[in-house]
This record gives sequence, C-alpha cells and structure tokens, in this order.
Amino acid sequence: MDDLAPPAADEASVAVYELPPDDPDALPALDENEQDAQRNGTLLLQNATWFCQLRWIVAGVLTAAGLAACFPAWTNRFGVQLPPSWLLISAAVLAVANSGFLFMLTRLPPDAHAGPLRVHLWCQIVLDLVVLTAVVHSLGSYVTYAPVAYLFHIILACIFFPRWESLGVTIVSALLFGALVLLETAGILHRPPALFAAATVAGMSGQSVWMWQLGSLLAIWAIIWYLASRLAAELRKRKRELAAANRRLEASSAERASHMLQTTHQLKAPFAAIHANAQLLLNGYVGPLSEPSRAVIEKIAARAQMLSQQIQKMLQLANLRSQSQAKPSLTVLDLRKMIQREVERIEPLAAMRGISLETSLEPVLVRGSDDYLVMLIDNLLHNAINYSYDGGCVAVACRQTDRTTACTVIRDHGIGIPADKLPRVFQDYYRTLEATQHNKTSTGLGLAIVRLVAQAVQATVRIESSPSWGTRVTLLMPAVSDDTSSG
Repeated sequence: MDDLAPPAADEASVAVYELPPDDPDALPALDENEQDAQRNGTLLLQNATWFCQLRWIVAGVLTAAGLAACFPAWTNRFGVQLPPSWLLISAAVLAVANSGFLFMLTRLPPDAHAGPLRVHLWCQIVLDLVVLTAVVHSLGSYVTYAPVAYLFHIILACIFFPRWESLGVTIVSALLFGALVLLETAGILHRPPALFAAATVAGMSGQSVWMWQLGSLLAIWAIIWYLASRLAAELRKRKRELAAANRRLEASSAERASHMLQTTHQLKAPFAAIHANAQLLLNGYVGPLSEPSRAVIEKIAARAQMLSQQIQKMLQLANLRSQSQAKPSLTVLDLRKMIQREVERIEPLAAMRGISLETSLEPVLVRGSDDYLVMLIDNLLHNAINYSYDGGCVAVACRQTDRTTACTVIRDHGIGIPADKLPRVFQDYYRTLEATQHNKTSTGLGLAIVRLVAQAVQATVRIESSPSWGTRVTLLMPAVSDDTSSG
C-alpha cells in the first residue's frame, strides 16, 4: 500500500482534519447558538429593562399631550390642533403593554439566554411601531416630521440586535408607514385635522408654523443624538472593560506560566533521580530483590518515567509559547536522515509491544531547525506507537512530491479517532475516552507541541482517522532543491 496516497474509495468513513499552519491557537468554537445565548443574555436583559423605562417617558409625554388637547382653546393659542383620542389611546396601550413587559422580565432568571430575550424585545419593538404609526397618522403623515420617529426604533434595533435583525426592524417600519400612506391615499383611513390647522385659522401660518416645524425637528435630532450617544458610550465602556480584563488575564497567565516553569524545573531533577535509583535497584546493583519488592519498584520507575516525560513536554510547550524565546536558526537539513535517526531511537519502545516499523524514505532536503523537527517527528512517532495495538505495524514514509513540497507520512492501524473529536486533538491535555482507556501514560501534550512546531516551521499537518481504520498523519513542508542548497 502506498502510504502517501489518499484514502481509497471504500474508506468513506475516514474523517480528515487539516491544521491551519498560520493560526496555531485556533480551537474549535462552541455551537454558535449556544455561544450567542451565553454571551448576550445579560446584555439583552439590561437593554430590555432600559427600553421599558424609556417607554414610560414616551407614555407620559403622550398622556400630557392628550390631556392638553382636551382643552382646544388653550392649545389653539399656540397654533396647534391635537387629536386627544388618538394620543390618549396610544398612551394607554403603551402603559398597559409596558406593565406586561416588565412583569415578564421579572419572571426571567438573571442568566436567561438570548433567545427568549430577543423574542421579548421583538414584541416590544413591533408594538411600539404599531403605536407609532397611529401617532404619525394622528399628527399628520405628510405635513410633519413625525415619520422620522421611526428612526428611533431603527437605532435601538441596531443596539439590541445583529445587523440582519436590525434590517428586519427597518423593513417592518417601512411596511407600516407605507400601509398608512396607502390607506390614507385610498380614503380608507380618514385623515385627522392637520397639526397646524389652528395656526392657519389664527392667521399665524408664517412664523408660528415655521417655529413649530423647527422645534419638532430639533427635538427629533436631540432624541437621535441621545440614542446614538448611548450606543457609543456603551461601546466605549465595553472596550475599557475588555481592555482591563485582558490586562488582568495577561498578568495572571504570565504569573501562572512563571510558577509552572519554576515548578517543573524543580521537579525535573528529583524525578530523574528517582527513576535512575529505581533502575539501579531493578538491575541488582544493591542486592537481590524479592518479587513483591520488584513489583513495587517497577511501578515507581514507570510512574517516575511517565512524570519525567510529562515535565519535558510541558517545558517544551512553554518554550515554544514564550515570547522571549529567540526564533530558531534555520538550516538545510536532510529529512530522511533525521526521520531514520528518530525511528531507530524509538524502535526499542515499539519492540516491547511487538510493533514493527516499516520505512520508505527518499532523499529530501528541507529548511528548518533541527531541534524543532526532532520534536515534531518524535511526538508523531510516539503517538503512532502509543495508540497502536500490540503486534501492529507503523509505516513511515517521506519524499519530495514536487519541487517545493516535502511530504512525510506516519501511518498506524491503531485505535483511531472519532470524527467529531478529530479537530480537538491539538488542544493542550485533550485526550479522547478511547485514548485514555488504551494508553493511561500519555500526557495529552504531544499534538499540542506538534501544532506549535508546525506553525514555527511553516508546515501543514493533515490527519485522516477512523476507529475502524487507524490514523494517518501527513506533514507537508517547504522543500529545498539541490541547486538552491548548494548556492
């Protein structure tokens, strides 16, 4: 079988995941709906409560205007003629609906998800738009600036909702106002008296009407400014909070990393000493051991070796992530010799479990760091051995697929990885349940190191795997031609 070939047609169950070489810290996101609900619930609850408070003010203004309109002799002196019934009914509808909205908000838990709150806000906005359409009709849909008030809810929708939902509010506003104009034009809906009819009758059609128009326009501008400035203030506040939280997280992360490095460095030598002394005991340098004593010391040696390996990988991972770490010097390396050296180094471990190593290595030159490539190949080989079945086979191949690309493939026939878990295997300490049951000594850091090294050497890592098929890891990296290396 050609280990560099893609899966055959009858291997449809094999899942494929390719690690992006330019974003080593990219991790699979949570479900978008669940993530949105967890993130936006509290913010939407605050906005819905604020919206209800704002509605009390609007209801109060409409009530005051309606009561004033009940005394036409007084309002006519100011050159306006208001329809009291429309204003008072609109105020009453808003007040009753707002009480219901507030009651529903009190029944929601503080950590309510975004879904129910979004529906709640939509109900508020649609009701407000219907009431606003009635107010626009009562004030005059043609001769006043009242239709501009639809902008209030469009701005609020931009605060509350994502872009496409705010577009939906804009469409609803346009449909309601368009329907109002059509009904008035067709004569189905009777037009109330014009807002400035009293000014015309009183002979104040010039200056008085102009002042009322200017005053209403300035009021609309003031309200739009208030809503837009509130949005900008919220954004600035969130930005400051995020910046402060980010500074705290960076400081905490740096502190934890420093403690971790100090601790691991301090533990590395004691565990190495424990393992060395245990080997001395097991090899009989201090006299013969009874069988119970040998069994206990073997467990101590195995555990000390496993912890030493974990400490080594933790240090490798920390060094790879260190901002102060100097970039490795790049030289032209013989990938075949390097892989062969690592295969020979790991053969004793494979032989202990009866696992055979088959190699098909062709000459290929790459530009990279010897230490980094050793880490990369070593971790991939250890993974293939660790998750193979006893008596199995691991195939290792490398060749230059074209003038610019070197391809390395490590193929095992082991336990494989379920398709839904494949994108997560590059996370720190992540291990599938199947991997934990098969090999209890693995650290869960090997592929995390592979992820960082692959990014450093500009390599692409592709994993093909299935529980019934095993795992194939393909490593693609820039090759160096002979004439380039000699020049």
